[in-house]
Amino acid sequence: MIRRVDPRRPALITAQGLRRIVLGGTEGERDLRVGAGAHASVRRPRLAQAAKGCVLVIAHPDCGSFDEHAREAIAAAALLAQADEAVVVLAPCAEPDALQLDAAALGLDRLELLPLAASTTADALAEAVGQRWQRLQPRLVLAPDRGDDGDVGRRLAVARGLRTAAGVVEIAEGRARVRDQGGVSRAAGDATAAMDALQLLLIGRQVARTELPFLGLGERVTLEAPAARRALGLKDLGVVAGKAQQVALEEADFIMAAGNGVTDVKLFHELAEALGAAVGASRVAVDDGRFPRSQQIGATGKTVQARGYLAMGISGAVQHLQGIRECRHVLAVNTDVSSPIAQRSELTVAEDVQALMRALLTLVRGGRASHAAGDKAASSSKSLEMA
Repeated sequence: MIRRVDPRRPALITAQGLRRIVLGGTEGERDLRVGAGAHASVRRPRLAQAAKGCVLVIAHPDCGSFDEHAREAIAAAALLAQADEAVVVLAPCAEPDALQLDAAALGLDRLELLPLAASTTADALAEAVGQRWQRLQPRLVLAPDRGDDGDVGRRLAVARGLRTAAGVVEIAEGRARVRDQGGVSRAAGDATAAMDALQLLLIGRQVARTELPFLGLGERVTLEAPAARRALGLKDLGVVAGKAQQVALEEADFIMAAGNGVTDVKLFHELAEALGAAVGASRVAVDDGRFPRSQQIGATGKTVQARGYLAMGISGAVQHLQGIRECRHVLAVNTDVSSPIAQRSELTVAEDVQALMRALLTLVRGGRASHAAGDKAASSSKSLEMA
């Protein structure tokens, strides 16, 4: 029996016109053709008439775009929207002009950018979102169940008394399923609720596929920034950065992972700390005793969704690539430029791992020393001017 290859997997089109599928890769185009002569670009807008209502999605952009979790929530909204309902995405962001994306291709009909300032509090944001909800009167609200999106969604649910389902892992046959917190598989403990009875859904991962057979209208507007508010009796102490090594790998934004090519573990940890990266490892490095099992990344370890993933001396077995398939940017250091990790990464450095780590650590520490010296000189100059 020959195993069937999914023709919808992400693929790259080479200069020769060949469609190339990279194992474990997430970059590239997906084939949505329904027939031999059809093309994915022939998608038409979902709304064929004026919208009489809407489905609202609350999602914070990430680095000028929406990450996969937010895109899945938007796709779910587009699939749940009725024929006369628009998909409206409310996107709180610090730099609205930096958001570059094809809104129509994501399936959204109206993108509303809500500017945020450094002084915007969670209460002020929640109030602005609540006012927008009051104005739009959406039939249903969706938000990714994570971080700021989940926090805003829960605040909205409490303030407006919305019937809510959190941690939704499946929507099918008119019902939403919420994973039992104590279970690890689809079990009898999972709770379900009729979609007609819900007003707000906090969406988990992989609830909907982001490839849609239709387009949105793609309108884009910028709203007024929320009014500044200061809570009585409270003082904002600012943001304090924590140690990346104390963050769970599933939640880490930047991960530096070691493979069989890393022999100087002490140097590896020093570089990871200097770069502010969480530490991961391949199965080979874990089995060899150089790293604990809790740091293993791959099909038999942890699946990560970091914005940046730096693979040091990792060849890139299929199991490891499965664990990093949702990472946005992958960089690799490997002497074998034909290794699977090199095909998955956006940038591959063909260099000895130990030599590169020493050079990079020297560069990082030298840059910080120069920056500190510059700050000290500027402070001394300012003191002289004041004198």
